[in-house]
Amino acid sequence: MILCIHNFPNRIAGLRFEWAWQNPKISVRLKMYDWQKKKTENGVQFQIRVLERMLNVPPWNKLPLTIQWLRSEYKIPLVPPLHMPIALGPIEEPSEIGDTVTSRETNCTLCHTTVSEDNNIYCVHNQCTFHLICLADKWVSKTDILPVSGTCPKCGTPQLWGEMVRFRNRLSKSKSDIPSQHWSDQLSQK
Repeated sequence: MILCIHNFPNRIAGLRFEWAWQNPKISVRLKMYDWQKKKTENGVQFQIRVLERMLNVPPWNKLPLTIQWLRSEYKIPLVPPLHMPIALGPIEEPSEIGDTVTSRETNCTLCHTTVSEDNNIYCVHNQCTFHLICLADKWVSKTDILPVSGTCPKCGTPQLWGEMVRFRNRLSKSKSDIPSQHWSDQLSQK
């Protein structure tokens, strides 16, 4: 393995991406392009060309994906959207949040009303608090459903929407020390 694309919002999105990458000639999003392998390119170069096109067309061009080259000697130039970082080296687990977030506001920075635990999002750098909807409305363009990036209204730092959502998800996982009970657990508790 020389390359990994990660940070899909869910498993299904990742599987759909993988299928389209393996089947560009029949994928609804990609079949309109010419997918003949050039005489000068090998199989890996062809797959990277398909990948580059995929990353720059909807719906994938809006996802907060990370392109991770695992081996530098196989790295091929690739131009993804600006919000998709290209990393080099082995994939590392995200660091634990732990006690780094101690003082969070309970009011939305934009509308100044109370933010509930299930409707919050935080600035990654300064831990400013927002309602998901308030910040999305401020950042989203007229043609998009979800924002890609924006500037924190309070601290002025540039943010990626996907990074903020990942930060929020890691915070909620670190808060839940006791795993929630799955419905199948109740079947054996008679």
